[in-house]
Amino acid sequence: MAALITMLDNRLQSGSKAVEDDVRRQQIGSGMRGDKRRTYRFQDDIVVDHITGKSMQANKAMKGALMHLW
Repeated sequence: MAALITMLDNRLQSGSKAVEDDVRRQQIGSGMRGDKRRTYRFQDDIVVDHITGKSMQANKAMKGALMHLW
């Protein structure tokens, strides 16, 4: 009987873990190159927003002037 309870408990935990993993993956993306939102290239002093296609100087972006990228 204890083995049955353990097996059911493991199955419930693995099911909730799978749902939790799916939610997390949807929220943060896969982390692959195609998910990239912005590129910060400090050596070239440029920030590129890949969604809008706009770019600006990195030193201005670091001061908080990111409105120019939208």
